[in-house]
Amino acid sequence: MIPELKRLIDQVSRDKGIERSVLVETLLEAIKSAARKKFGPEVDFEVIYNEERGELEAYQFKIVVEEVEEPELEISYAEGKEYDPGCIIGDELGVKMDTSGFGRIAAQSAKQVIIQRMKDAERDVIYEEFKDRQGQIIHGIVQRVDRAGIIVTLGRAEALLPIREQVPRENYRPGDRIRGHVLEVNKAGKGPQ
Repeated sequence: MIPELKRLIDQVSRDKGIERSVLVETLLEAIKSAARKKFGPEVDFEVIYNEERGELEAYQFKIVVEEVEEPELEISYAEGKEYDPGCIIGDELGVKMDTSGFGRIAAQSAKQVIIQRMKDAERDVIYEEFKDRQGQIIHGIVQRVDRAGIIVTLGRAEALLPIREQVPRENYRPGDRIRGHVLEVNKAGKGPQ
């Protein structure tokens, strides 16, 4: 599918701090989603990542029949013999799919799946990074001040310093360096907090 896919997976894994296996699983899920969009939910298929060649392969499973009535789900006995000479009627054969023809809508669907899974994986990495730092003093930079409190940047993550936890009569401005005590790390729906 993409000759440099393996290199791309390695690079994104390093840059975002996400496990390779999570990225590969995300790509597989995206191709499955694209195939469902194009062929419908009744089609049985499997997507695998070929590590040696660095490419994704999709296989559609069809039942070997005497006479084909549903071409998306069935394959003729004569055609099945070309894929597997030992097949018999009633067998299920995996036929390699051409993923290049999925089209624009399927590609958009795959892109959405990849972006969502990457965001989820990044949130998990950030949560894992901070969950053990509860009770520690950390350094950050004030990003903005609003009614809820102060938003502090901690590298790849942001933290909230609520008004009730701030030092009385202390003024904070964007760009100020501050130290804070991590009270709790929560895994919320929109990401770790």
